[in-house]
Amino acid sequence: MTPRTPQKSVSVVLPVGGGKGGIGKSVLTANLGLALARLEHRVIVIDADLGGSDLHNLLGQDNERPGLGEVLTGQAADVRQVVHPILEPRFSFVPGDALVVATANPSFQKKRKLLHRIKALEADFVLLDLGAGTAITVMDFFLTSPVSLLVMLPERPAVLSAFNFLKNAVFRALNRIFRGNAKTGAVLASYQERSRGPGAMKMADLLAALDKAASGEGSRAKRAVERWRPKLVLNRVRLMDDFVYAHQLERWARDDLGLLIEVAAFLPEDEVVREAGAQNLPALDLDPRAPFCRAVALLALSLGKWAGRPLELAQHRDFEGSFERAATEYAPLFPPPGTAIPTRDELLKRLKMLQAKLRE
Repeated sequence: MTPRTPQKSVSVVLPVGGGKGGIGKSVLTANLGLALARLEHRVIVIDADLGGSDLHNLLGQDNERPGLGEVLTGQAADVRQVVHPILEPRFSFVPGDALVVATANPSFQKKRKLLHRIKALEADFVLLDLGAGTAITVMDFFLTSPVSLLVMLPERPAVLSAFNFLKNAVFRALNRIFRGNAKTGAVLASYQERSRGPGAMKMADLLAALDKAASGEGSRAKRAVERWRPKLVLNRVRLMDDFVYAHQLERWARDDLGLLIEVAAFLPEDEVVREAGAQNLPALDLDPRAPFCRAVALLALSLGKWAGRPLELAQHRDFEGSFERAATEYAPLFPPPGTAIPTRDELLKRLKMLQAKLRE
């Protein structure tokens, strides 16, 4: 019998995005990447905030190394030429475009070629730190992998912003699929022009309209939406009561967009993040025992089991109950001083009461 050739490990590409700036995307990318590397995974973090790259500051790096800007302008032939080892033996960094002008809006072909090369990088995990907003370039980077990390703050305006971010991503994905088809394009345009908030449209109605315009296209769109699995990271959480905002986004995304979101982590509001930023250090290097760092370590452990297995991560369907699981796992990081950690039943009872208030 001929021995089987070992399969080459394939990287898990994790775009890190969100609705607005200042919500902690870069902080999460830097610290999660470092945490995964310290779990002995090969990690590359990429500053993909074209036109506003600053991830180097959070990694204690200078802004003089070549990065994505050189690749997009042809000064570097391949993204592998701008991968720089930093901090840990298994940890590498690709800078953004701060030294190269006119790279904030590359053509679709340039983006497609770049993303193909990024997926081919030799690593267990590749994290993409994206820019803010819903520009087409941000959407294309966010959609490059079926699994992505969505960062959100625990407040109602942030939930609306995150929902609209997801809605724009869904329509960008569908517009790319149906590009050149006038009938389905008209349907997408009519639904996209509706009010941006939750309740303005239902995915089931859109799918039915696509099928009516062109038989079978609704099913095609449904498959495209269902293959995408965003993971929600609620950042700067102050109290356990804040957890409920994750459930609100989870419900809106499911009911309106047909998206199943996995609630992946709750990261505490922590002074260590500000102090680390002031010193140009990852928070993990300043105080790995701080609540924020412990939460990032929990997220790294849960992702680490999928190292080199992006297809299995994308195809797994264990999303039911992710909110409850994450809430109980991260709750010990949030008890007010001098109080006992609630039992699982007590926590879930409290969260259900808050969920009911949000529906009122």
